[in-house]
Order: sequence, then C-alpha cells, then structure tokens
Amino acid sequence: MIELFENYCWTKEEQILPQKVHGMQELGNISHHNLLSAKKPFPVHYHSDFIEIYCMINGVRNSSVFENGSLHSYSVSANEAFLVYPFELHYNGKQPQKPCEYYAFQINVQNPDSLLGLNPEYSRNLYQRLLSLKNRHLRLSSTETSLLRTAFHLLLYSDRNAASMTTGIPFLTSFLFHLTHTSSSGEKNMLEIDPRIQQALNYIETNISKPLTVEELARSSHYSVSRFKARFKEEIGYPPSEYVTVQKIEHAKHLLETSNETITDLAYSLGFSSSNYFSAVFNKIMGCTPREYRRQFHAQEMQQNAAAASLVP
Repeated sequence: MIELFENYCWTKEEQILPQKVHGMQELGNISHHNLLSAKKPFPVHYHSDFIEIYCMINGVRNSSVFENGSLHSYSVSANEAFLVYPFELHYNGKQPQKPCEYYAFQINVQNPDSLLGLNPEYSRNLYQRLLSLKNRHLRLSSTETSLLRTAFHLLLYSDRNAASMTTGIPFLTSFLFHLTHTSSSGEKNMLEIDPRIQQALNYIETNISKPLTVEELARSSHYSVSRFKARFKEEIGYPPSEYVTVQKIEHAKHLLETSNETITDLAYSLGFSSSNYFSAVFNKIMGCTPREYRRQFHAQEMQQNAAAASLVP
C-alpha cells in the first residue's frame, strides 16, 4: 500500500494546493473539486500523520475504509462530512468517481499539542475531540458550511499572502470545533431522512423506466415544487433531475451486466430519447460507453470464473 498525496493542480474542475506549495505545516493538501464528468478512482492508500476530511457540496462521493480488519463503504452526500484517520487504508471504490463537488483538507496531527497553530491546551482538546467522534460520517449545518466556505476562500482562492492565511486558519479551526461539538451532542443523525423525500425516492424506484419530471416527483412528496427541490437537495445531495439520471444509469449498469438487451432498446426502456443521448450520459457518469462497460464486465466475470475453476481439484 502507498502513502498518497495529490500533486498541485489548478483547472476548471480541480484546484489542489499541496503542503509544499501553500507552505503551512499545519495542513497537508487543501483542495476544491467540482467534477463535471467521471474521474478515475484513487487506489488504496493511507496518510501517516494526517486526518483527512471531505466536505460534500453537491452530489455523492463513495468512500471505503478498512476498519478493524473489515472493509466498510460509505456514500457521502451534499452537506455531509467524512473523516479518515492516520494510517487508515482507504479509497473511493473501483468504479470512476461520479460528477460531484466537495472540499477536502488534511490536518497535520504529528504533534497533538500544536494543531493548526493552537496553544497546547486547545490543540489537545481539538485532537481528542476529533479522535473520539463516534461517527466518521457527519451531517453539516449551515453554520459549518459557511465557516468552511470562508476558510477555503481565504486559504485557497485569495492571494494566499500571510494575512489571508493567518485569517483562514481560525475559520477552519472554528469549523472543526463546531463540527466536533455538535456531533458529540447527538445533533447529527445520518440515518434519518425526510419521510416526504423518502416517498419521492420510492416513487422514482418504482417508475425508473419512465421519463420523470420534477413536478411529478413533487406531487408524490406532497411538497410544492420549490420546497421539494430545496429539501431533496438537502437530503440527497443531488438536485432531483440529476438524481433520477444517476439512478437510471445505475439501473442500466444492472441490465448491461445481466441481459443481452441492445443498447438502443435499453435506452428506450429507461425513458431516454435516443441511444446516442443515453450513451453520452452514461459515458459522462461512468467514464466509458455502455458497450465498453458491458464488455469490461463480462471480461472480468470470465477472469473470475477461470480463477475459481483453477482452484477446483
């Protein structure tokens, strides 16, 4: 396994500042990702002296962590945070990362008495709070999101001079104290979901083969359209229309794996207007065409069957 850090990058979709660029010993990588198309997943890796935190803004990011000898997988949505601790093996799955937006940063915890420039008392307190969290998967409040955005504006997008860095670190520290305080008081429950939004999710699952409109989904939830769109985004992490598209692609993957249905028939069966449009959407989300996905899946299946057969005496 490798210790992996991302390199400097400044593109439309990703802005990444490694420690050797921003120069702050308190932090490792600082980054903002706004992926507009599928991205190759990271391999299994670890970080020896850093706690890594992802904070989702839009979409969903899958994360898998080896905990106590077992692999645990998480689906992290908008307005949620996810923590990975030092030396934990982790990655974000074997499939390409779907389009999403998130902030990420790494806290240097090599010396628990000097986190983020805090004095020993406050530093040790924050360190213990972070390591004693009962749940690594947390919901973000509007206050925490606001603190996070301000911190990243100062640390990542300003002129990155001494003044902005000196101001940005306290905002990031406030975000962390707020995050650990509210989570320890039991205010964050990752299992609850708005029952009306759940009704809409059930409706989507039942009618996945149909062209679904936001107005139709709002009616199924008994919310107004504007209220439904806002609540759906808060709860699920995607706008309703994007979520429907993602679920159609997930259903398409299953059909590509288990049936011989043509790409054209499959596209129409899921409510797409044409096979070309379906293929374009599939490629954007999965990083390959439906035909390539089917070929890759069956090739992998044949390899697994051959490996299993070689073990039979």
